[in-house]
Amino acid sequence: MGGNRIVVVCTANMIRSPFIAGLLSSRLSVMTDDAPQVESAGTAARPGDEAASEVVGLGRTFGLELSAHRTRRLADGVLATGDTVLCAERAHRRVVLDLRPDLLSSVFTVREFARLVDDEAVQAAASDWAGLVRAASRARLAGRTAVDDVDDVIDPVGRPAEVWTEFERQATRAVSTILGAMAGLPALGSPLETTQRVAGTRREYRTRHGVPASRRAARRG
Repeated sequence: MGGNRIVVVCTANMIRSPFIAGLLSSRLSVMTDDAPQVESAGTAARPGDEAASEVVGLGRTFGLELSAHRTRRLADGVLATGDTVLCAERAHRRVVLDLRPDLLSSVFTVREFARLVDDEAVQAAASDWAGLVRAASRARLAGRTAVDDVDDVIDPVGRPAEVWTEFERQATRAVSTILGAMAGLPALGSPLETTQRVAGTRREYRTRHGVPASRRAARRG
């Protein structure tokens, strides 16, 4: 359990999973040379489709280029022993476990995993990524889990702007929390610099990365 690969799963692999995987991968690459590999897939994806144009645009506000992304269906052979699977929803977790029941201890929703690893006791019990996954799994078994939809990342497809804003907030906060927990792992070396943390909003990202006010105004237009 807890190998060196993270697979992020949603439904179509067009919005939630590529965005979350892109955030994780880009930020992990500046933390360590031995960061887990990050991939994504969709439980009902049509292979070879592009990411949704809305999420490509959203990704660019966080320094991601998702235009080259192509969808992949979650199927036999995609997952391997030792993978950590972070799902957008609890429904995706059930699909993953139908395929790979042996991954029971390393399949979470993204927000569930973030909530679990945000616990000081969980962080103190881990020295590396595999240890963090094991500690999160033990915490879940101990009862630190939700009973409603608080651990799901909202699906914004076909929804109004405020739902997209909520999706952005949920995804970036979860990734930021996970990275914060990983930053303290002895195996990853020194903690993250402030500029390497995931910004919680578009404005935070643009301010942090020195995007001029004039360009911010142009993008809003």
